[in-house]
Amino acid sequence: MSLKQERWVGLLSLLPAFLLLAIFVGYPMLNTFFHSFTSWDGVTSKFIGLSNFKNIITNGDLPLMLRNNLIFLLSVPGILLISLVVSVLLHEEVLGWRFFRSVYYLPSILSTVVIGFLVKTMFSGRGVVNTIMESVGLGDYIVSWLENVPAEFMILILCFYWQTLGQGTLIFLSGLSSISPELYDAAKIDGTTWWQRLFHIIIPSLYPTIFYFTIVNVIYVFVGLFGLVFAVTGGGPGYETTPIDYMIYIQAFKSGNMGYASALSMFLFVIVMFITWIQLKISKRLDQ
Repeated sequence: MSLKQERWVGLLSLLPAFLLLAIFVGYPMLNTFFHSFTSWDGVTSKFIGLSNFKNIITNGDLPLMLRNNLIFLLSVPGILLISLVVSVLLHEEVLGWRFFRSVYYLPSILSTVVIGFLVKTMFSGRGVVNTIMESVGLGDYIVSWLENVPAEFMILILCFYWQTLGQGTLIFLSGLSSISPELYDAAKIDGTTWWQRLFHIIIPSLYPTIFYFTIVNVIYVFVGLFGLVFAVTGGGPGYETTPIDYMIYIQAFKSGNMGYASALSMFLFVIVMFITWIQLKISKRLDQ
């Protein structure tokens, strides 16, 4: 078989995958882009130019939505550090490491909605959290967890951490397995502490893994919070806990403003691409 024939065989082999991507990814993206310039109720559409984008900027909801996403964005370093420490402890096979390896990963196999409803039940008025607090004499500190905005964000971030910990631990364990054991042995002989080994050997060796984990979770806090918000707070009170992706759902399927929701989707797409571009630039500088 000639080189030209091999190329055609390769292209034909990839054709089914490209067709599926075009149907299920390319067409919806183009359709959303087109309808972002229209007033669309899901059936009929009318071209209105940039009105939807002007409305996003001027209606006053955008700063609140960006603030909500920013709160989750600022929580990413916390789950990164927790996942890293847990993975190092498991890698060093501390007492009970086999049991805890399963426990930490278990929430990752549950759906986001299941975790959300479970935690919502725990923090309800007569849930397990308030019951335990009352039984240990902390009844005076009981609050309406699901009616207090800071408490609602705390619960949402708790769900995010709980669901992400298993995945993060697995990613960092994979990275740790590539570090030479001789480095650990030499460091121990030199009398380094556990924290010194963490910050001077492990973290520098895991820069690519840390970068991958960070970029995945930064994108997640912009496009993957729908399930948690839907299950725990419903975006309320008002729009106080509504991130951009949940607002898209509200506008499209509750208010019927499909054109506005399409414009908001394109706005979110630009934000995610811009953040990804910045992170890639930072990654290239770190590699130099």
